[in-house]
Amino acid sequence: MVIGMAETQTVTGGRFLTTSVTPADVFTREELTEEQRMFGQTAAEFMRNEVLPNEGRLFAHDWAFVRTLLRKAADLDLLRLEIPEAYGGLGLSKISAAYVGEQIAVSPSFAGSIGSHTSIGTLPTVYFGNEAQKAKYLPRLASGEMVGAYALTEPQSGSDALAAKTSAVLSPDGRHYLLNGQKMWITNGGFADLFTVFAKVDGEKFTAFLVERSMGVKSGPDEKKLGLDGSSTTALMLDGVPVPVENVLGTIGEGHKVAFNILNIGRVKLGTRNISGARLALNNATKYAKERRQFGRAIAEFGLIKQKLAEMSLRCFVGDAMVYRALGDADRALDAVDPGDAPAVLKAIEQFAVECSVNKVFTSETLAYVVDEALQVFGGNGYSREFPAERPYRDARITRIYEGTNEINRMIVATRLLKNLERSEARAPRDDGSGPLSSEYALLDAAKRLARGLLADAAAAFGATAKDEQELLAHVSNIVIDIYAIESGLARTEKIAARGAELAPVAADAVRVFASDAADRMAHGAKQVARALAGAGRNSSTADLISTVAGHPGVDTVAARRRIADAVIRAGRHPF
Repeated sequence: MVIGMAETQTVTGGRFLTTSVTPADVFTREELTEEQRMFGQTAAEFMRNEVLPNEGRLFAHDWAFVRTLLRKAADLDLLRLEIPEAYGGLGLSKISAAYVGEQIAVSPSFAGSIGSHTSIGTLPTVYFGNEAQKAKYLPRLASGEMVGAYALTEPQSGSDALAAKTSAVLSPDGRHYLLNGQKMWITNGGFADLFTVFAKVDGEKFTAFLVERSMGVKSGPDEKKLGLDGSSTTALMLDGVPVPVENVLGTIGEGHKVAFNILNIGRVKLGTRNISGARLALNNATKYAKERRQFGRAIAEFGLIKQKLAEMSLRCFVGDAMVYRALGDADRALDAVDPGDAPAVLKAIEQFAVECSVNKVFTSETLAYVVDEALQVFGGNGYSREFPAERPYRDARITRIYEGTNEINRMIVATRLLKNLERSEARAPRDDGSGPLSSEYALLDAAKRLARGLLADAAAAFGATAKDEQELLAHVSNIVIDIYAIESGLARTEKIAARGAELAPVAADAVRVFASDAADRMAHGAKQVARALAGAGRNSSTADLISTVAGHPGVDTVAARRRIADAVIRAGRHPF
């Protein structure tokens, strides 16, 4: 149960374009319970005491040591958070699991190892396993006796997962499926014991299998990667691997349900890791800027450095608001279903696919921006491995690719909203025009109407082929992402103000600056869509709305960013 949220309304996925929420409807970081914070503290201490002092062993590919770390994490209950109690787990919420992931993100390589084990390596069995499979594997995954991995991608099938060539043929005696093929980019591939492998039965029926290494799985050498070089990433070779028929996971021919639902679940929690990495990069840059002196003073005193610190901080603030909002919504939906009813659980999470993709795109691109600007603050020293800027820069690059590329996720946002367009009903705007953030709420209302109008125009202009207009839909998705970001930031800001927190003015500055810049981005994107529609011989119905969004009065972003930067510098870190 998510404490403190019992009286909030249930907001179903993708409905934020048509539903006006109140701050009470939105979960924020500030509402984490004491129990959730205790789990996070346990994870933070584990990382500080066991992992960070020994990262060199990760980069040396000491996979036996990584397994030792995973067993130590298991002893602290960090591997069993989402496993049901009946199978040796704790059955905790997505918020709890994501908050733990946030602490573990201080070591991106180890976060990749443990995250792949606890999420895509374990959850397929949690949600799709039968009773015998759960009883056999989940306690061993919870204890760290077995390490899990997820094998979907192939040399010729990445985003197009259903184009997989790995085959599964029933043996003559009917007791095994013989798997043949190759998988690529498998995290934990060099040392995992249990793989969720996807193959086509008789070359046609896309199906998931639970495959133990001892059945004959062979790993290739570790990939030489740009980043995350302290995690194992290999190819897998399957040469007539005999998998018992009882290890079919889910239903034959419905492997796509396993594949896409598990990736969707992963996106629910991924955002906290991304924002955690961004905060760490900002904190390192802030410390350096206060210590580094040029022209007789600390570089933190210069306007363009302040601008960088402020922008990094406000994006972290908004991103944090977005991911905890989505986690809160998901947990509320999960509270309403029987945790033992796997189809109901998956349906509850699947309805937030748009929000998951929105957060995946925003947080990964925020991380990319922040690590880049942090390196710039370090100047030439940022390019040196002796300073804490270059490794985060390299580690961050993969986040825009894995869990579905950001291009794929932008298409998920737009195409799902197109599909649900006819069932949408506009609601009244949240603000009555008298509040301190009235201008931002007016922008939010106009932007929601603009996004709905653009989607309707695209559907009218292109019909069933609208999903193929990727450039146009990407512009719409970017507008939708900014809408979700603004609304989430506003809700968090109001909650902070309601508590009378000292940082309330800084929060207000952050969301106002973000909304001011977003108005320009959204107007630009909408104009590109309108021009594309005109090029296709269709006029857009949104000209007035584009003008309204473009006319948002905004704020003095230079002065506001200076105030945000001053708060960052005073705190010596991201202040929230």
